[in-house]
Amino acid sequence: MTFFSMENGRFGGNVKTLTLNHMFSGSRPLIYGLFSGLGRPLVFLSDGIELRSALLVVQSLVLSAVDWTEPIYGLLTHPLLTTPTDELLSPEDILGRVAYDGRFSGVMRSGPGFHGVGQIFSSQNVKHAILEYVHRLDCRNEKLLVEQLSALSALLLCATHKPGVPAFDFYLAHLPTWVNSIRVILQAPNYDNENDRLILIRGVWLLILLTYITQLRPVINSGLLLSVEMPQEDGDWESMFADFRRQCFSQEARTNRHLLRALRSLWELGKASGIGGKLHIQAAWKLVSEWERWIGMGDDREVTLNIRL
Repeated sequence: MTFFSMENGRFGGNVKTLTLNHMFSGSRPLIYGLFSGLGRPLVFLSDGIELRSALLVVQSLVLSAVDWTEPIYGLLTHPLLTTPTDELLSPEDILGRVAYDGRFSGVMRSGPGFHGVGQIFSSQNVKHAILEYVHRLDCRNEKLLVEQLSALSALLLCATHKPGVPAFDFYLAHLPTWVNSIRVILQAPNYDNENDRLILIRGVWLLILLTYITQLRPVINSGLLLSVEMPQEDGDWESMFADFRRQCFSQEARTNRHLLRALRSLWELGKASGIGGKLHIQAAWKLVSEWERWIGMGDDREVTLNIRL
C-alpha cells in the first residue's frame, strides 16, 4: 500500500496515469492480477471508478500485486488465445459442454469450494480443458456478451439448487458482482484499448468457469428462476429493497455483506440489461424471500446444489 501511495504522489495524484502505468504496462501488467483473490481487486477497481475514489483504485493495484495468482496469469497469456478457433460459442453453450466434460470429473477431491481451486491448477489436463473453453468464448459482440454473462450469473446464483430445496452458493454469489464490475470498467473512458478489454472479459469468464467447476458443475434449471412469482403490485426494485429492510427478514440477512453486494449487483445489471432485466429482479426477489444462509464451502452436512453425479 505504501509503494502505490508513493507512486500516486509521484504522479501528482493523477489516478489515471498511475493506473495506466501499473495496470496495463510492464512485463507483467497488474491487469492479470485483477482476477486473483476471488476477484477482489477487480471489484475494488470498479468501485473506485464508480465512486471516483483514488484510494479504492490504489487498493485495487495493491491487491492485484499481493494476491497475484500465477496459474491465472499463465492461462490468460497462453499462446493458444492468440490463434483462431474453429468454433465460437456463447457462455451458456460453453457451460453446457463443461457440464458433461469428463476431464473435470473427480477433480475436486475435497468437495466444493473455490478455496480448493489449487486442485484444478495442479492438473495440466484440466487446465488445458479450461483454456479451450476460454478460447471458444465468442467475444465479437462485446455488449451482447456482457448481457449474456449478466443473465447467466443470475441463473447460476438462483437456478442451480434442487427443486423444492432453495439454496444459494457463496461462491456463485460473486458472479453478478464480477460481471457488473467489468460492465463498469468497460464503460470508463480510460479503458478503450481493445486488447485490455478482451483480457478483462476473458478474465471474468475464466473466473466463472473456475467457480462453476469448483462448485461441482451444478445443473442449471432456468425454470427455478423464471417461475418466481412477483408481487402483483409493487414488484419493482424499490419495493424489493423495502421488503428487504422490513423486520420480517432476518437480521443476519440484512447485515450479510455478501448478500447485500449480490442484490446491489443484480440491481445494477437489471437496470443495464437489454435482454434479461426481468431475470435480475426475479433473482433478487428470490434471494430476498428464500435466502437463509450460504452453502458451497464444503462444510459437513450442508445442503448441496443440484449436482450431476
